[in-house]
Amino acid sequence: MELVTKDKKVTNAGLLLSDQGMLVQSRIFCTRWKGLVKGSIDGDAIDDKEYTGSIISLLENAEIFIKNHSRIGWEIKGMKRIEIEDYPVRAIREAIVNAIIHRDYQIIGSEIHIDMYDNRLEITSPGGMIDGSFIQNLDITKMSSMRRNRVISDIFNRLHFMERRGSGLTRIVESYSDYNIKPEFSSDVSSFKVVFPNKSYIQKSMVINEKSSAIIGNVVSDEDYFLIKMHKSLPSNITKLTHDKILKLFDKFTYQYDFKWEDVSEIFKVKKTRAFEIITLLLDSNLIEKSGTTKYKFKK
Repeated sequence: MELVTKDKKVTNAGLLLSDQGMLVQSRIFCTRWKGLVKGSIDGDAIDDKEYTGSIISLLENAEIFIKNHSRIGWEIKGMKRIEIEDYPVRAIREAIVNAIIHRDYQIIGSEIHIDMYDNRLEITSPGGMIDGSFIQNLDITKMSSMRRNRVISDIFNRLHFMERRGSGLTRIVESYSDYNIKPEFSSDVSSFKVVFPNKSYIQKSMVINEKSSAIIGNVVSDEDYFLIKMHKSLPSNITKLTHDKILKLFDKFTYQYDFKWEDVSEIFKVKKTRAFEIITLLLDSNLIEKSGTTKYKFKK
């Protein structure tokens, strides 16, 4: 497999696959930024990791980092909540694999960077296109497969991490076939970048804009109006069960009637402590307000 020479010396490909991480420039830096830009006014990095070792472990660790900082979002169709992944898992793996096997390992002091923001994920690798062209000027459906690092490409193929057909970029775009916004590719002489839009972020923005337009025209029902507020206010990581129970609570009391913790306890099938946790969540999300000492009401 060309990991050692005939005189028993380890090749560069062998070093990249060694657990010791002998080549410093093979590292991957992963960062989850707060907000939409690096070093935003709301804060800096939420989490950051530096991974070294075998390029196989780099792939695995990068995937774990992205999974740990991704959420299952949701959209509303009628009165149902449909769950949406932030990013398509297989397409993300494809992009990380491409970054590992096609990057330029001769650039000393360089590494792959994975940057996650609220609305997107960026994967940047050292080294531009092999032939000096710029990916943003090309039709990716007509590109021929070019491999900068043949040996590790063959190894990854044997491990079924990739295919030799050179169709990876097309599959990445196709993973957003149901969205108008697509992943973007860009390159220059020294780097290659893939940008994945956050599907949950896109969908939430679309729903809010559509519903807000309806409100302006005064054609939205109380239920639709409440769904808009839920989209805007509730954390996106609440469970589907909690989401559906909140809707059930609203259906029963709407904007007209007061309710108590006992009502929350009955609908959610929980005890007093948990009922007050739910009430606190709704208060913090500005969905309800106090209506007396022990009563609450949905806030319009």
